[in-house]
Amino acid sequence: MTFRTHIKDVAILKNGKKRIKKSSGTYELYGANGKIGYTDEFLLEKESIVIGRVGANCGSIHYSKKPIWISDNTIGVIPKENVDGYYLYYYLKSLRLNERASGSAQPLINQSIINSIDLNLINISEQRKVGAFLKFLDDKIETNEQLIVNLEEIFQTLFKHWFIDFEFPNEQGQPYKSSGGEMIESELGMIPLKWRVSLLKDDTAYLSGGTPKTKEVSYWNGTIPFFTPKDAKSSIYTTTTEKKITELGLEKCNSKLYPKNTIFITARGTVGKLALANKPMAMNQSCFALQHNENHQFYLFGIVRNLVNQIILSANGAVFNAINLNDLKILKYVKPLQQIIKQFEEMVSPMFEKMSLLEEEILTLKELRNTLLPKLLLGKIEIPDDLVGELIV
Repeated sequence: MTFRTHIKDVAILKNGKKRIKKSSGTYELYGANGKIGYTDEFLLEKESIVIGRVGANCGSIHYSKKPIWISDNTIGVIPKENVDGYYLYYYLKSLRLNERASGSAQPLINQSIINSIDLNLINISEQRKVGAFLKFLDDKIETNEQLIVNLEEIFQTLFKHWFIDFEFPNEQGQPYKSSGGEMIESELGMIPLKWRVSLLKDDTAYLSGGTPKTKEVSYWNGTIPFFTPKDAKSSIYTTTTEKKITELGLEKCNSKLYPKNTIFITARGTVGKLALANKPMAMNQSCFALQHNENHQFYLFGIVRNLVNQIILSANGAVFNAINLNDLKILKYVKPLQQIIKQFEEMVSPMFEKMSLLEEEILTLKELRNTLLPKLLLGKIEIPDDLVGELIV
């Protein structure tokens, strides 16, 4: 059973205010695109929903349980006691508020537009069940994302310790350089004894991609993920892609089907972004695929990321809008002994496998949430009371 109402009956609306000082403080500062920093004061004291009011992020929806400051390009929605805040948050997200904006040159949503929207809500007890269930899914997704960040930071720390600071374990298990390990001169500075400077191309295969004809319907909307620079996100692994091609499309383009853990580097568009394929996928011509000759992909990932950062830094503020094959072929790095590389690969492989599984679980949880959401909001899926109790605990 649902009932009709309006925002003004279940929430208080409050326009955001401009906040100059945002570099420090304990309270999160929200803009139309979400969290943008911190400040030393709050504008909304309790649970609130933040709606983007104007511009490119007009109609965007964000949620916070804590006291926050909201900028002048947002509207705050403070739920009353007769509505569940998290349920209302997802209900508002489902309305596509950006489509209700006024103005052509500069989209705008104001309180009048929001208050005029008819809401068709389920009763408060069912709202709380739905809100608890959705919050549980989102918290699990957020936990997984944070675990991935933590594992990536551990990997970066280990890589730097071993291959930049040269503190890999010596034969006695002690840090090599600080334990008096012998160092020799090289064109890249002092390096450990028996290590050498090598061209990355001597140890790595650089592979290219291609795009099947975009107007040929039989090549597209298949089951094969098709990686482009747009698919290089902040996370190490890419599991899904914006576009997919068919088996025939793969046959008709210059890309191979690259296996899991292939390294993709974006050469145009968003230049220098790295991603690991979390499943076999093809790739367009704006990227390169890198595969280590000895299949030490995670070690190679660390090497390439470090080298790409050096390329970008060497641009000295110039517009850095492309990487070509010659850029990659001249890259030099300090190559360790084979047993050191193997030891490192064995150490970090479980971390990457865990990140891979966490990424897959995030995708599964998001698909579950998005599939169930329309029916949950209308009360067409009953959530047992005992399950809600477990979720809240």
